[in-house]
Amino acid sequence: MAQLDSQLNLRPIGLEVADRMQAAIVREAYRPGEKLGEVEICAQFGVSRSPLREAFQILENRGLVERRPRIGTRVTEMSVQTLDEITLCRAPLEAACSGLLAALPDHARVATALEVELDAMRAAHDRGDPLAGFEANVRMTMLSHDMCGNSVLVRLLRQLDVSALRYRYRAYRQMPEMLSSMIASNAGMVAEIRAGRPDAARDITEQLVWRAWETTRQLFIDSEKTRPEND
Repeated sequence: MAQLDSQLNLRPIGLEVADRMQAAIVREAYRPGEKLGEVEICAQFGVSRSPLREAFQILENRGLVERRPRIGTRVTEMSVQTLDEITLCRAPLEAACSGLLAALPDHARVATALEVELDAMRAAHDRGDPLAGFEANVRMTMLSHDMCGNSVLVRLLRQLDVSALRYRYRAYRQMPEMLSSMIASNAGMVAEIRAGRPDAARDITEQLVWRAWETTRQLFIDSEKTRPEND
């Protein structure tokens, strides 16, 4: 019986590969627009083509790859328009999440838990490691979602995060000053959650998301200007 329970708890191979590839796409181990060769990726992950194709289907549903007949599978390109669309949806949802956290009876405990990752961001900043700061920020975001108590909101945020994280990673990687800005903004958000002020928590979180959008958007605009015409 224990063996049966263990088998039932095993994740499908295609889903496992999809999650690992998603992490690689977010961190640009697979670059935007890159063609994904089935033979090479099967060898990399030690799987057959059947679970890999399942993984490609999952990633396509998540908006991370595009599959076309006779062309193959490529990583989805990133664009200012997509960033704008993601942020328009994400800003009010993240704000709602913070408001719910501040309204919880144990809001101070929630703030203490978030502060752990905020301290990790500060430590990454002090040692000049913006990508470690990104990872701490991701954990902080996921933790805030998990604790908000609204399963529908969490589901919507998780869907948006799949694509949003690609833009956040790019900003952290190319603009080290992004980390210090996010530390200050997130510290303000955590303070409002600790104080149990839902309206203020919502407002500062929405401002945080739009501030990050503005900086990241300019990064992509500048990148487009400097890209060679034949690129």
